[in-house]
Amino acid sequence: MKLINRYIRREILSTFAAVLLVLIAILLVQRLAFYLNQVINGSLSQSAVFSLLGLQIVRFITELLPLSFLLASILAFGRLYKDSEMTAFYALGMPVKRLYRILLQIGFPLSFLILILNFWIVPEIAQIQEIVLKKAREEAQLTILKPGVFQEFARGKHTIYVQSINGETGSLEKIFIKSKEANGAQVITFADKGTQEIDENNVRFVILENGSRTSSNSEYSEVLYFETLRIRLDVDRSDSWPKAIAWSAKDVITGDSVLEKRELQRRLSGPISIFMLILLIPALSHSKPRQGRFNKLIIGVIFYVFYFNLLGMGLSWMKSGKVNPDIGLWWIHGIMFLFAFYIYKRYNRSL
Repeated sequence: MKLINRYIRREILSTFAAVLLVLIAILLVQRLAFYLNQVINGSLSQSAVFSLLGLQIVRFITELLPLSFLLASILAFGRLYKDSEMTAFYALGMPVKRLYRILLQIGFPLSFLILILNFWIVPEIAQIQEIVLKKAREEAQLTILKPGVFQEFARGKHTIYVQSINGETGSLEKIFIKSKEANGAQVITFADKGTQEIDENNVRFVILENGSRTSSNSEYSEVLYFETLRIRLDVDRSDSWPKAIAWSAKDVITGDSVLEKRELQRRLSGPISIFMLILLIPALSHSKPRQGRFNKLIIGVIFYVFYFNLLGMGLSWMKSGKVNPDIGLWWIHGIMFLFAFYIYKRYNRSL
């Protein structure tokens, strides 16, 4: 039996490694395209692209471990059933409970790894990412605006023209900005000079000095003269992580605020989900010899998507106050446990 255990365990782990690598590669390509677009737009230094990608890998691994474990287990058992190897194992006297024991031998270390990553490793990586990202944006500051060229920012909200840029100080001279406001008004801004600025949240602004701002629509027109005006160039912060991810384990565990309790629940969800999946995997992977090995894979993916979308909704409800922070996500885990336990009991009765 020990030989069979090692064989099944090796089959799951080898498939797990392959699935994880494929999923990480897909996400890295997507993230690389995003960063290259930032470089082309001049809002990110090209020297920081691979550093940021390397930092993202840790987060990707943390988020993909449960899904990789589910897919790898279903694929591995599916192959064993298709090749009638599982039938041979059962004929040798291997009980069904042995499958759960093998999965738990993999699941416990995997759950512990996710716990360590969520509470200690990822927060440190998130802090490093913020430093690298801020430095990269500061390095790109001199190249984001080009003299003598009309450029769009904030998804077309601002169109900016700069007559010249001081090569030594980086200060802007003779600036024109056309802006579209949410109420439909057109705003024209002129300034004699200005500078670029990145705040502590890595958000980029242009600081204008000695100019005028004209707002107009079909009903009115007004002119405002200013000595200093601050205009945001970034529309969002989609390239950064939520600040809560960077909170230390101590702050999250001992915190009393809604956001800290919400973050604690989020970090615990990954390790807990491993055991929910273990209850389902043998039933989802069971197939008859003539059935395709991928038949149950779709069902497993649907369950995973439903489960983690429900967790995401639960986190949003905690933040908005619809769910008591002390209850957190435990009610979702409870519902999914009852469902998984029902499938577990039904699968064991059918054998």
